[in-house]
This record gives sequence, C-alpha cells and structure tokens, in this order.
Amino acid sequence: MRWLTQDSAWVILTGLIPVALACAVIEILVAPELVDLLARDLAQGVASSPPYVEGVIFVSTLTICYLSLCIALLGYYCAGFARSALPRSAKLRLVSAGIAGWFAFLCLLIGSSQLDLQIYSIAYGSILAIYQQAGDPVAGAMTGAVAIPGVSRHLLSVFLPTAGGVAAVCAASCHGIALVDKARTDHAKAKEVVDDLVRSIVAMSGLLVGSTLLIALYLRLPARLYGVGEIADQRVSAYLDFANAVTILWGTILVLTLAALYLPHALAVRSLAGVSLGQILTASEEKASSRWGSLKKLEVAVAAVAPLLAALATTFA
Repeated sequence: MRWLTQDSAWVILTGLIPVALACAVIEILVAPELVDLLARDLAQGVASSPPYVEGVIFVSTLTICYLSLCIALLGYYCAGFARSALPRSAKLRLVSAGIAGWFAFLCLLIGSSQLDLQIYSIAYGSILAIYQQAGDPVAGAMTGAVAIPGVSRHLLSVFLPTAGGVAAVCAASCHGIALVDKARTDHAKAKEVVDDLVRSIVAMSGLLVGSTLLIALYLRLPARLYGVGEIADQRVSAYLDFANAVTILWGTILVLTLAALYLPHALAVRSLAGVSLGQILTASEEKASSRWGSLKKLEVAVAAVAPLLAALATTFA
C-alpha cells in the first residue's frame, strides 16, 4: 500500500479512467451501422419550432449555474491544496500533472470527432444530425461557427461545462493527495482528514449531480423540435427513450468517476491510520458521536450513488 500513500502525480489520472473505459467498451460493443440507424431514425419528423428557443435559454441558464459551481469548487479545492504542508516542489509537480491531465482530456474530447468514436456518435453526433435535419434557423444557429472558426454553439454547449467539470475533478484529486499527506505526516489527525475527505466527496458528488442534470436537459432539448400532434408525440416518446438511455449511461460513468477519484485517497488514509474509515468516524465512545458517525457513513453512501439516482430521476420527468 505504500504507493497509495505517496504524493504520486499519476493518481490525478484515476478520475479519468471511467470515461476511457466507457469509450473502449462502447467502441467494442456498439456497431457503427447501428449508430447510423439510430441517427436516421431520430432525425425523422424534425422541424424548426419556436419552443426550442425557450429550451435553449433554460439550458443556458443551467450552464451558467453549473460553471459557477465549478468555479466555486475549484476555489475550495485549490485553497485547501495551497494551504497544505506539501513541499513546494511536490505542489508544482501535482499542479503541472493536473493541468496536463485536464488539457489531455479536452484534446481527447475534441479529437473524438476525428477518431469517430461511437460514444461521440451516440451522445453528440446523433443530436447534431437532428439539428441539421431541423433546417434553418435552428441548423444555422446550432451548427454554424461562432467566434472560433470551426466551433459551433452546439460544440460550445458541450465543451464549456465539460472543461469546467474536468478542471474541478483534477483539482479535487490534488486536494485529496494533500489530505493523504496530512494523514501521513501526523497520524493523530486521521479523524480530521477523514472529515475533510467526506466533505470533499459530498461536494464533488453535488457537482456530478449537476453534471447529470445538465446532460439530461441537453439531451432533452431536441425533443422541442418534433412539433405537436399525435405523430409528433410518438416521435417525442421515442426520442426521450434514447435521451433516458444516454443519461443513465453518463450517470453510471459519473458514479464510477467519483469512486475512481476518491477510492485511492480513502485507501491511503485507511492504510496510514491502521483502522477502517468507519471506525475513525465512530471513534468516540459517546452515543451522540457514534450516531453522528453513522450519519456520516449514510451521507457518503448516498453521495456515492447520487449521480446515478439523479439520472434515474430524470427518466420520470
């Protein structure tokens, strides 16, 4: 377990493993022909409609709130990391690794279109086909370039929140490494470190729940392009089945992301303390403190699966 208790920069990358795993599994299991069939089917019966504009405004508002949350968590994690007792050289190494991981992920996101990955075709390309089928003004507004050549509003609607979310994940990993270092240098502070770790997990879970809700609304936005009437209602119902399936997929990926992000830090603290994290939470003999420790355990358990629960909840909306 010694490798877990060191300030290894590679630990920052563990939070990105679930997305890479999802890309690999979907690339193997989902045939391109089936994705093309799905995209053609979803684009049937689509036309520009005024209610779509209302949906864009609503999603834009949620994106602003989400980016604000990302900035707030970045400040929280970076402040905790900056105040830590890690040597300056270790801080610089970890910050460099975090920035490199963030940049590499965004390059992969942009490059996924060129690589023609199936996860890109399903979650982004299918909706792009719907916008193109809708005709102007929706097609021109969503797929045409904006301030940056080759970058559309549709791409920015995905890129901006993703960039903020991944930055928060990388910062959280640096903060987690600092917490492990605190437990290593002073074993008596194990209880304090575990409490900080719980707060970090809950905060990140809240951000990932926000990610899930934003994904769900992004996927539901094209449903406003099917118009009204009995046939349109059938098309909307079929489209929402697709949106629900992709939302649950991402909810699952985000739950795994939370686990991959904090499990190495939790195992490291457990190894350093010599007892389980649950025992640390309920270390006091006082009954009230014991109950408080049990509540903390429940809080972590709920936080761990909250993104998937949010995804499932949106299927009933």
